[in-house]
Amino acid sequence: MAQQVPTTTSAVTAEWLTDALRSSGVLSGSASVASISTDPTAAGIGFMGEVGKISVTYDGDAGNAPTSMIVKFPTASPEVMAIMRPTRVYEREHRFYAELAHATPVRTPVPYHVVCETSDDPNDAESYMLVMEDLAGLEMGDQLAGLSPEQTEAALRGLARHHAAFWNGRGLESAPFVPIINGPLNRAGQAIYEASLPGFNEVFAHALSPEMAPISEAYGRNHPLLLDRLEAMPHTLVHFDYRADNLFFDRSGGGCEVVVIDWQSISVGGGAADVGYLMGQNMDNAVRREHENDLLHAYHDTLLANGVTGYDFDQFFQDYRLGVIYGWVIPVFAVGTLDSSSERAMALWTAVIERVQDAIFQHGAQEFVA
Repeated sequence: MAQQVPTTTSAVTAEWLTDALRSSGVLSGSASVASISTDPTAAGIGFMGEVGKISVTYDGDAGNAPTSMIVKFPTASPEVMAIMRPTRVYEREHRFYAELAHATPVRTPVPYHVVCETSDDPNDAESYMLVMEDLAGLEMGDQLAGLSPEQTEAALRGLARHHAAFWNGRGLESAPFVPIINGPLNRAGQAIYEASLPGFNEVFAHALSPEMAPISEAYGRNHPLLLDRLEAMPHTLVHFDYRADNLFFDRSGGGCEVVVIDWQSISVGGGAADVGYLMGQNMDNAVRREHENDLLHAYHDTLLANGVTGYDFDQFFQDYRLGVIYGWVIPVFAVGTLDSSSERAMALWTAVIERVQDAIFQHGAQEFVA
């Protein structure tokens, strides 16, 4: 496109959006964007980038073109981009929407336009931007409040259909941008974990049980081994950040259908990583304990109903236990970007730490960390 790609919500113009929607086939050549407006309360700027919401009016016959959409940009900070670029998280998500989203049966935001300009030369600038469906009106997941059994079942059944679609790596042969789960991009997590652990211990000592303290200390050196175990499981497309705040729920059809966002961490490996993370960190402990068995069977039954063979429940449950302990990396990582002045952030991560410890020791998953 001749016009420069915007890098912030405020830089999106009617002219640029007209060209973008036409090039993607969302808008016919006879229609154009007449005006746009942004909702400052809906935009968010964080460590990884910016998310904004724009409202659109059209000239001409715009057909079913959306009048509201979400725009997503990578970080504008050169320092943060230097950190994030080697992880390829932006490329993973943008190419997922451009190349793989159509292949998953789980619902994702409709991509209206994807900019993904990469370079093998680290000195060259890269350009990323997503224009996608606004999910306003759907029920948002809330990790702090925790998922209900109904929400969790919908999330697990959707996840199982997604995992089944890519089982044994099917459909990923031409997706080299998705890294193997124990490859160098994810193995870098060991160094991040060990660098984050002192700050984590300082901030969350109150939430760390005496039994968990030595496990937490030993986790870093075991991180590569856990990744190897996840790689040894049947391969699928792992979301790797499958948590309540990345889930929406659509009840318009009388049921509860999950809609999944944030595909930046996708990897090829064992899908039990997603299940362990969701169950171990996104439900109240008492609720999880009461419903866990039924929910795990709902996931496994859905895998089988969608064509997966040779993966019995006992094997899945052992993989699930590993997924639970692997998830310990997440709250320790989080301390690096934590705003400790935020009451919600502190309450959220305290709850997550308490939940995952309960799941780890209930299932003896600490045995995976020597």
